[in-house]
Amino acid sequence: MSRRTRSAVISIASLALAFGATACGSSSSGGDQSVKAGNGPSLCGGQTGSGKVVVGAAGFSENETLAAIYAAALKECGYDTSTKTFDSREVYYPALKKGTIGVVPEYAATLTDFINGQVNGANAPSKASGQIDQTMTALKGELPSSLAALDAADATDKNAFAIPTQLASDNNITTMSELATYTQGHPLTLAGPPECPTRPFCEPGLKKTYNMKIAGFKQTDAGGPLTIKALKQGTAQIGLVFTSDPTISAKGFTVLDDDKNLQASDNIVPIVSSSLANGAAASALNAISAKLDEQTLLDLNKAVIVDHGQPAEVAAQFLQQAGLTS
Repeated sequence: MSRRTRSAVISIASLALAFGATACGSSSSGGDQSVKAGNGPSLCGGQTGSGKVVVGAAGFSENETLAAIYAAALKECGYDTSTKTFDSREVYYPALKKGTIGVVPEYAATLTDFINGQVNGANAPSKASGQIDQTMTALKGELPSSLAALDAADATDKNAFAIPTQLASDNNITTMSELATYTQGHPLTLAGPPECPTRPFCEPGLKKTYNMKIAGFKQTDAGGPLTIKALKQGTAQIGLVFTSDPTISAKGFTVLDDDKNLQASDNIVPIVSSSLANGAAASALNAISAKLDEQTLLDLNKAVIVDHGQPAEVAAQFLQQAGLTS
């Protein structure tokens, strides 16, 4: 079910102004990504890169937007950049290892377990952790010498649980621990995909990690319309969602803080060819990670998914808003 502090919070309103009425939907295509703001030393570390770099992207909106940001930043630093979208990790990861693509925005825990599964089998115990430092150590230990993991962002796209905002506000619930305390006297029905009752990060994890009282399980989906419908109709009071979904709060639900780190740390991290692990490229990508917190990711997703902005335009606006280009 997994894919997939506030530093430089990007304004949704200002993002909307970047493309206004001319926006015509998100793009998953390649092509040069450009920011005409000049080579910023804060972005490139006072260095200049050269050569062609293809930035890979998984085939969903959030990852395509991140790839557009990476490509625009690298172009600022002197690289000749383009983006290419792939259907799945099974396709783009071999291309990354071969050097066909030079960089991809990845998700730390998911990639860690993907490589672990390839090497040790599908049933190998997870090496990912709820602590990003531990997950990054495991990831770096698994990557081949041809690849490197740069700095992880604070932003994550991981499993989370949401409850109706009215329930949260009436009972001052903002964390999973607070909800667990509430359920001792008010057991809740959980909505989620078919595998939820057996997956350690879903129903078993709620019971073991949080001692949450679950009255029953309603089979729906992973953060999709069936889960939202169950929460709206009251047939479930807690549902599995994703942390970077920009539509959850607008639909009247509150995503709770996973204060005991039940979920693995799926922080966004640039994975690059070893030739890009230093110099201007590394400086630019690490600078992006430093500005990319959870609220920023939500705003970026809203700008593309809800407001129908083009990823390249949203990328340019992000770099300007974050102070990485002038």
